[in-house]
Amino acid sequence: MNTILVPIDFSNLTDHLLNEAIDYAKDTRSKVYLLHVASLDLGFVIGDLGFQYLPELEDAGMKEEIFELKKYESKLKAESIDVEIIIKQGIPSEIILQEAEKLNVRMIVMGSHGKGLFMDVLLGSVSNEIIKKSKIPVLIIPSKILNK
Repeated sequence: MNTILVPIDFSNLTDHLLNEAIDYAKDTRSKVYLLHVASLDLGFVIGDLGFQYLPELEDAGMKEEIFELKKYESKLKAESIDVEIIIKQGIPSEIILQEAEKLNVRMIVMGSHGKGLFMDVLLGSVSNEIIKKSKIPVLIIPSKILNK
């Protein structure tokens, strides 16, 4: 079975990226893994005493992200696509590459944001890192397409 990994960051382009991933998954009859990499600082606040870890904030943040992922999962299932959701904490590019290898996916499908210098402007820093380090094909959906 073909499998693809679609990193989800909940940006304003996520719905458009998901539509492109749905089209690709249908064309290739692929299972889709939706991956969200949560921030490492989830649950931390800064106050008078410096940084403090509040597990209830982390739990609330993770629950909200899981809820959002479940909505995307439902959208793919409604299109008869085999889908699985994954949420991890860490550095996005590292987690994406680790999960791609662990799941033995055939391709990573992701969007570009273009928030940085030169290649980062064209691709986005996470996309750029994935392209440089990935051992499998990476399909980058340009932000111009995602902004339709």
